[in-house]
Amino acid sequence: MNSQSISGFSFLHLLFTVNVLVLFQAHNGSTYADDYYPTCNNTFSCGSTITGIGYPFRGPDDPPQCGHPGFVLICDNQNNFTNIDIASMKYRVLEIDQTNQTMRIAREDVMETTCPRETANTTLDYSIFTYAAECANFTFLYGCPAWDPPFFSYISCGNGWNDGDVYVLPGAQGPGYCNASVIVPGPVTGTGAGGFVNGTRLGLELQQGFLISWKIGGIACGDCTASKGRCGYDFTTNQTTCFCSDPPYVSDTCAMVNGTSPAKKGTHGTFIASFRMEFFIDIPPDKSLSIYFSA
Repeated sequence: MNSQSISGFSFLHLLFTVNVLVLFQAHNGSTYADDYYPTCNNTFSCGSTITGIGYPFRGPDDPPQCGHPGFVLICDNQNNFTNIDIASMKYRVLEIDQTNQTMRIAREDVMETTCPRETANTTLDYSIFTYAAECANFTFLYGCPAWDPPFFSYISCGNGWNDGDVYVLPGAQGPGYCNASVIVPGPVTGTGAGGFVNGTRLGLELQQGFLISWKIGGIACGDCTASKGRCGYDFTTNQTTCFCSDPPYVSDTCAMVNGTSPAKKGTHGTFIASFRMEFFIDIPPDKSLSIYFSA
């Protein structure tokens, strides 16, 4: 046991500080997970085609744990269309099929003009997405020499395009003698007879987008919803998890096992040690305070 003499003001300040810290930690520990079940009940809707979309997607104003960080949907309320950012590229979301885990997207910069304005190749985050249907690559060439190269198709970009002539050819190609190249996936039908690209039709077909599938959720989310839980994302394990209405609040599923609640996942919440601190106050004649405490 230790002894220390301090003033009455210092003791009261110490006692108040200890109590505040303990209460603050206890509050955080008790509400870490039980708030997730009610707050992750929202679905995303935008316009008439993208409606009732749930995990792994979420809206930008939803809590981060309610969806995968790579599946944030943004609604343009003025025009009623949905965007998503994938690998630093902005896409227009044309349709989402949650049953088959597929999504049809198109580069946002080809929705108003045929030619991509952003000189960056189309790519996916292959850790969470993959192509779901056969598609073909098309290479747009910018700043080419003033000659008519063989197998190159001149394309009219439309909508006030004033960035010079643009050519397009099938496949993934480098810029060659041109200043820049941009690779965009599109339908196989965009390639005409003899391998030439039908420049007139290509623009419209690129705006129809291409189909991709996602690898997140799947079985884990299905098991969760079947147990009346709500799917969420665990930023500690980078995996899908399940939020429940009753303790332990966060688990693989909310199903009862042998009449007992499922075990709480160890990666969730903050472990708070239980302890008791006792203060013994002795006030000697000189009115100083001697504090004896044990923990």
